Parts: sequence; C-alpha cells; structure tokens
Amino acid sequence: MIGQVCAAVCTVFSVVYSGYYLTQLTRHLTRGWRQACPLGSTAGSAAPLAASVIEEEAEEQQRNIKPPAAVPPQPELAEPLKTGSAIQPGAAGPAWPAAASSPPAAGTSCSSAAQQPEMREEQGLKTLRSIASLGQPMSKYTAFEELGRGGFGAVYKALDTSSGQQVAIKIMSLEEEMSEELAANEILAMRDNRNPNIVTYLDSYLVDAELWLAMEFMDGGTLFDVLRAVYLEEGQLGAVCRECLQGLHFLHSRQVIHRDIKSSNILVGMDGSVKLGDFGLCAQLSPERSKRSSSVGTPSWMAPEVVRGEAYGPKVDIWSLGIVGLEMVEGEAPYQREARLRVFELIERNRPPKLQHPRHHSALLRDFLRCCLQADEDRRWSAQELLQHPFVTSGNPASSLAALIISAKQVQEDGRGDTCAGGGPCAPPAERREKGMCHLSAELQPSPEY
Repeated sequence: MIGQVCAAVCTVFSVVYSGYYLTQLTRHLTRGWRQACPLGSTAGSAAPLAASVIEEEAEEQQRNIKPPAAVPPQPELAEPLKTGSAIQPGAAGPAWPAAASSPPAAGTSCSSAAQQPEMREEQGLKTLRSIASLGQPMSKYTAFEELGRGGFGAVYKALDTSSGQQVAIKIMSLEEEMSEELAANEILAMRDNRNPNIVTYLDSYLVDAELWLAMEFMDGGTLFDVLRAVYLEEGQLGAVCRECLQGLHFLHSRQVIHRDIKSSNILVGMDGSVKLGDFGLCAQLSPERSKRSSSVGTPSWMAPEVVRGEAYGPKVDIWSLGIVGLEMVEGEAPYQREARLRVFELIERNRPPKLQHPRHHSALLRDFLRCCLQADEDRRWSAQELLQHPFVTSGNPASSLAALIISAKQVQEDGRGDTCAGGGPCAPPAERREKGMCHLSAELQPSPEY
C-alpha cells in the first residue's frame, strides 16, 4: 500500500515538473522569436502590444527632432499626386524636406520596412514612364543655354524646333532615393493644374537616368532676380501679391499645397505676368487626408506649424507669401542670414516677423502682412479672403510690372545689380528708398530696344 502511494506521488510530481519545464521552454522560444522579429506577421497575443509601444516611442522621437537637410520626405510622398517646376534654380536658398522613418506596422514581415522605399521608387518610376513622352528630346530641342544649376540638376533655355518658341527644360537626375516619386509628383501637379498664374507644363522625357521636364519659358526670370536690381512701390507689391494669390486660390481650391512659396519660385515675364513655379514639394490633400505634417520647405519661409511638425493645411502657403511680402519690402526674408537650425528656433519661439520701419509704409500694407503672418493658422486669412483685401484690390494691374521687370533685366545684363549710382554696393532697399539712393525708380521707362 505504501509503495503504491509513493508511486502515485512520484507520478504526480513528474507530470507537474514536466508541465513547468514545457512552459518555461515555450516562453524562452517565444521571447527569442520576438526579439528576432518584434513586429512579425504571425506574432502571438503579446505582439500587437509590443508594436504599439514601439510606435508610440517612434512618434515621440518624431515630435522632438528638427528637420535635417536634404532628406527626401518619404512618408509624405508615399502616394503620388492624383491631380512645377522653377524656371530658375532656388537662388534664395535650397528647400529642406524632412521626414523620419517610422517602424513597420504590426502584421508586416521583418523585411517589409526595407522593401517599402524600393516599392515607392518602383511605383514612382512606373508613374514617370506612363507620363513621359517617347522619343529623344535632343531631336526636338536645340540651342541649349544653361540658366542655372542646383542640387536637383540644371535648368536650360532651349528652342522648340517644331514651334520655334523658347522653352525652359529642367533636367533632373533620378539616381537619388525617392527622386522618381518627387519628379512624378511635380509633373502631375503642373500638368493637372493649369492656370494663368502657374507655369505651364509642356512635355517630359525619360533619358537614361534623367528626367527632362519642358516648361513655359518665363523671360523675366524670377522675382528674386527683380528684387536684386530694383525695388517695388506698394502698388506693384499689391499687383505681385494679387497674381500669386490667384494662383494659390486655384491650387487650394483643388486641395493642392505648394509648400515652397518664395521669391525664387515666383516667375515673371517681360509682359508683367507673374506665375508660381517649382512644384517639387507640393502635396495633394484628400477627404481622407486633409492635413499634412512633414516639415518641408525653405527655412526662412516656413510657417510655425510646419517647423513644429504639427498638422497643417493650405494656409502654410499664405504665411510664406507674407514672408515674400516682407522680402519685397526689405530686400531679403527674415532670418535669412542666420544658420538653418537657428532659423527654425527663431520661427518657433519668436512672434511673427514685422517690417523694420513700419511707419514708412501704408496701413494697408501693414494690415495685409498682419493677415498673412498670423501664428495661429485659424486666424490666418485664406487666399480667397486676401484677394478681397484693400491692399490687393487697390494694387496696380499686372501689366504695370512690365516696365519694372524690363528695367531689372537691363540692370542684370549691364552687370549693375546690387550697385547704386555711385558704383558702390547699395544699402538695403528700405534704406535706399528712405534716402533716395537707389539707382532705379518705379517710373523708369524701358529702353528703345525693348
């Protein structure tokens, strides 16, 4: 009897120990598998919790970083635009897109994160092939003349042999990561948003590892070029702002944000026309995605909500236009001489920038800039509202800009840009206007040869 009891006890002990051993072994194997693939597609019941913790940590890190230089905005451009490009390179400084990589969502394999950029790149190239024309552009365009060069590539003036008209051709290298997707977005934005105040898209070609983007040639150059040579009276400022706002109102009504409005991306013609260019950083909104959050743009022109990494809408373009207004008055954008990271700090912490000598300018101009440069996006006026602002409605007709643009062009060709009547360097535009030092006035008539 005692022997039977002992045997039973030993049996029970063996079963309990075996169960404990198997439990520990299972936990050990599960822990090792989770470490190998923390967000695996066949994880156990604890995997979704692990994924959410990692995602929360990544989001917290994302909120605390500043935009690095020249990092492609991958999360923003994961889906191409469904709906351009500067004729001149960004003379006022490069754009600085920024984005941080986020962890793969639960339910994806360990290798999917590495595959996503490749998939986006392949999709961007596929989109480009569906857009671009067949054939060799060198057989259609001749007489190439380089206008400028930047990080994206180069811009040339050329002659279209079929029409006899001059065109601008932007040649972009597709060897950089995400370049195919960025290029496709730029083409689609220009092609599908034709407007008198937007540079006209003409054609595009894939040539080896390059994209050739043919556009309307704006013979007056950029607003940045004009501001280096002459200053604008308030009536002319109003005309430029009105033309830009008409373009922005059209884009915003179609749920497109430009995201890089600055003087070097505003193109002008000898006839006084003003058009928006360089759509390389634009974003298409949708009912499902009515806001964006990536910090993209050019530092001195970026709205506070963009710098802070907050969700934003089309009104970021209005802030940038307000900075262009200050640029037209003062000759340069606020903080433009500061280091890039210092600019972000100043925009985030300071109140909206103001005119250096506000009493030298009309109340209408001051109020217009105030309506553009509201730190609170909800209080900032829209493009449609600003088109009704008295400063804009009282502005000169666009045709009045022709003489000014022709004069600026003549100054550039004569090599007298940024010089005054005495031959030395000019004082800042506001000081020149105050002291009557500037070598050109708004009333200067064009030369006979024009």
